[in-house]
Amino acid sequence: MKRKIALLIVTLAVFSAAGSAAFRKEDVKVHLLDNGLKVLLLEDHGIPNIALYTFFHVGSRNERTGITGVSHFIEHMMFNGTPKIGPGQFDRRMEFAGGANNAFTGDDMTGYTDWFPAAALEPMIVMEADRMQGLLLDPQVLESERGVVASERRMSVDNNNDSILSENVRATAIMAHPYHWDVIGWMSDILSWKRDDIMAYYRTYYAPNNAVLIIAGDFEPAKALDLIKKYYGAIPKSTPPPTVSTVEPPQIGTKRVVLRKAAQVPSFEMVWHAPAANDPDYFPLAVLEKALLDGQSSRLYKRLVREEQLAVNVRGGVSETLDPQLFTITARPRPSADLDRLEAVIEEELAKIKADGITDAEFQKALNMIKSDFYFGLQSINGKASALGQAEILYGGYEKAFDRIDAFAAVKKEQIIQAAKKYFTDANKTVGRLIPEGGVK
Repeated sequence: MKRKIALLIVTLAVFSAAGSAAFRKEDVKVHLLDNGLKVLLLEDHGIPNIALYTFFHVGSRNERTGITGVSHFIEHMMFNGTPKIGPGQFDRRMEFAGGANNAFTGDDMTGYTDWFPAAALEPMIVMEADRMQGLLLDPQVLESERGVVASERRMSVDNNNDSILSENVRATAIMAHPYHWDVIGWMSDILSWKRDDIMAYYRTYYAPNNAVLIIAGDFEPAKALDLIKKYYGAIPKSTPPPTVSTVEPPQIGTKRVVLRKAAQVPSFEMVWHAPAANDPDYFPLAVLEKALLDGQSSRLYKRLVREEQLAVNVRGGVSETLDPQLFTITARPRPSADLDRLEAVIEEELAKIKADGITDAEFQKALNMIKSDFYFGLQSINGKASALGQAEILYGGYEKAFDRIDAFAAVKKEQIIQAAKKYFTDANKTVGRLIPEGGVK
């Protein structure tokens, strides 16, 4: 996507510094403005830069049929002008000040990320506050950007065999919950969004009481808070957005998706319904993900790629989302691979885990990888801001950023066996295959 970055941006070491300050809960200063905007301030004078993150509690989970993909579209439009700052000027002004920015839309959140020299704090706050309340949605620019997003969908989904299979598998596995559709949305909705619907969605979700503002880096908290109150304080709160109350019903049998289209190689994916990011079962499944799928020493890489040469790579894992979603295994089969055998090998490895769990070495490797990813991200002000925002949206509060790693450390090997038995069942499974036109099942 145009500005999409990985949700786990905590692993990106932008503006990192070896002498970066420690990351401690007590160092985060929390403020709540009268309009509901939550502000998190974290001083870190390791380098003369600032990371400013704005997270909104909105993603594809909050959409409905007819306006799917609108969360991602508004992300695009947020860079296309307000009455005060014209189209393209946000990027130009930031670059002139020596900064850079990005944004992403996910299932549960939308985030805007700014990185800049400390001296540019006030103009950056001015611009961010302005687009929280004043998005222009100029009809001509809207139609132009609609074409950009439609083209993005064609390239990233419709003309990508792995992606089109994944979209079909997801929509088959998840029937009721809004996770049924992907962030990009359905093409028919992209082509038919109405400006009034987009503006209503923006006014509902892009409000201070639906956002958290995080500033990390080289600044004085009192001065920063004064600027925030000055430029954000007058933005009116919105009526609280409607809650997402739909619960995906239990799956009661294996589902299969078979697509046939022009392709040089087949595509293959298996998914199982999995718990939400805050569910206790999430943690043993995330540890298992590392042993099963992460790296050339993982079980499925060794079996599928090295030993049986059925695939050229394998990837996947458990979704980290507000509501229960999926545990995914995606393999890139070799052109002549026997897909029945590929599926059987995956089931064999899962059966071994359900019977015996993982080895001590696999368990320690998984914990080491999780810890390494976590602490590497915290070397940067960017990673710290992202960790705080992600915890605020996904885990129920910024405080969870400081003890989440303890939840992984507390996982026992027996819990991995229990979780595997609970989730990796035939009744909970959806299997997808894309067969090259004229190929063999």
